[in-house]
Amino acid sequence: MAVLGYAAYSDFRTREVDDAVWVVLCAASAPFVASKLIEMEKGALVAYALSAYLAFAAGFALSALGAWGWADFLALACIGLVALPREGALSLIPSLSTLINALLMSSVYPVLLFAENVSRLAKGERVFEGVEASAPLRALALFTLRYVPVQEYLKRKSFYSLAERVEGGKRRLVFKVGVGDETPAALPPADRVWVSPHVPFVTMLALGYALHVTVGCLLDHLLAPLLLR
Repeated sequence: MAVLGYAAYSDFRTREVDDAVWVVLCAASAPFVASKLIEMEKGALVAYALSAYLAFAAGFALSALGAWGWADFLALACIGLVALPREGALSLIPSLSTLINALLMSSVYPVLLFAENVSRLAKGERVFEGVEASAPLRALALFTLRYVPVQEYLKRKSFYSLAERVEGGKRRLVFKVGVGDETPAALPPADRVWVSPHVPFVTMLALGYALHVTVGCLLDHLLAPLLLR
């Protein structure tokens, strides 16, 4: 938890995590995990092996597809090696439990963005002035984008992707899924621009793992009342 906490802090502050962190995590956890594996019954061992496989397979696939970064893959892969099964349908597969918890935690992000953007609108800021976008696209922007000064975007390019492009002298919104090197684009002639914030997903995975260790998979608890009916 200490090493994952450091990785989460590094990811939140810089959107980067040194690869040595994952070596330390696995090396420090190995004796404890090995001692637990020796005590496990066959069913739990199968669940652990499946968890480790899913962590590598899903993490690598998401990384290869550009859905998230290399550090996110390494974080999930290491969690697949060190996390142990708990009671519960989904909690039995630690990496799946952690990933579901992380996704549920990250779902708060659009709510925070929406609150920030609606606050600007309430203050009378004309955030869409000069931008060509339909009503549905503007609504989507409120949940997924930030409206920041150009200087902030230029200083923190590792935190944002530019969510605008200029075509025929008109500013248009651009929605991008995934991560990767951003193609250089001309900045719109404006003091503020729409940007897509990069979610610190290593941080989300660390929180997801903390939840798995303490309470298991949140979805198990959310679905339990329905299953008991």
